[in-house]
Amino acid sequence: MRRLVVTLSVIVLTACSQGTTDTTSTSTSSVAPNASVSYSTQKIGALEGAVDLVERSAEDNWFYVVSQKGTIERWTRDGKRIDTVLDISAMTTGEGERGLLGFAIRRLASKTDAFINYTNKDGNTVVAWIAVNEDGTLDNSGSITGTTFLTIEQPYANHNGGGLAIGPDNYLYIGTGDGGSANDPERRAQDTSSLLGKILRIDPNNIDGVGNDGYTIPADNPYVNVAGARPEIWSIGLRNPWRFTFDEFGNLWIADVGQNKWEEVNVAMGSRTQGGGKGANFGWSAYEGSQRFNSDVVASDPLMPIHEYPHDNGACSISGGAVATNTTAMGRAGWFYFGDYCTGEVTAILTNGENTVGTETVLSDMGNITAIRSTNNAMYVLTQKGEVHQLIVTRN
Repeated sequence: MRRLVVTLSVIVLTACSQGTTDTTSTSTSSVAPNASVSYSTQKIGALEGAVDLVERSAEDNWFYVVSQKGTIERWTRDGKRIDTVLDISAMTTGEGERGLLGFAIRRLASKTDAFINYTNKDGNTVVAWIAVNEDGTLDNSGSITGTTFLTIEQPYANHNGGGLAIGPDNYLYIGTGDGGSANDPERRAQDTSSLLGKILRIDPNNIDGVGNDGYTIPADNPYVNVAGARPEIWSIGLRNPWRFTFDEFGNLWIADVGQNKWEEVNVAMGSRTQGGGKGANFGWSAYEGSQRFNSDVVASDPLMPIHEYPHDNGACSISGGAVATNTTAMGRAGWFYFGDYCTGEVTAILTNGENTVGTETVLSDMGNITAIRSTNNAMYVLTQKGEVHQLIVTRN
């Protein structure tokens, strides 16, 4: 077993001003190793089944809000709905752990791409490309769901992962669950011939919606020349990564949902030119958190969680996750924020790369938290009820 030493640099940025909103919710204050801060939230809007919030550019006065039900809306930064830019509700179920689960934007010099991750009516994972117009609307005129370039058969209804992220290398990273049921019954998470229970990394540059609908494999992917392995694989050993993100230094942060006892946060070192996690094995299902789980499963050199918490006091399922900067959470740059779906608590942790050195409860009673997301200048808490709350952090 190992813990990866991650260099977590902190850059102090200028705080931004906050707009006005309609309602405020619970607040708390904490003292941490580097500062004392107070927390509060402001509800800025609601979209049933909200599971993701994505910014195209810090220069835009709006962002995208994603609903598990199959829609993506654009909102102004103070929560006013502009329009619906995608509606695939007829193509997915949007119930349980299925639906529209992930969205990512990639900006290149010549174009802007959108990617969606959803389960189709058969319950299988579909990842598709959609062109982005200059005004931020999506050009799916050729097909409502865009150009499909990856379909993964899902043996069960749960553990679909669904997260998407653009790495510092401009490649697309895709989070997949272990296929579902419970206890990794077919031991897929450690199986490199399966795309399930993994972080995948692909180059989508060949996709243009007018005849080119494939992707290529980056030559430095760790399983490119491994017999029997899928070359798309970047990292293995995940149960159900429910939100992962890269910080500004390329480090990969994963909130991996546990089985019966432990929820975990994983970190893998990256750089400004390549996302973290290359060849990493996060341990499932040989381990749940840092605890031995399936005794018949061998995980080679597993990278242990940087943080884990037990299913005590109603805790049941981690919802990730955002790394703070001083523009999103003044006084908490470098801290990782996550929620628990059942307790409704938001927690922040500070690590030194090997251990968690600071922990604080940020908010309580937020309902069923589906995600913690951030833009360039703010952080948000999303709930299954559809509420989107902006987190307000004030230095005492």
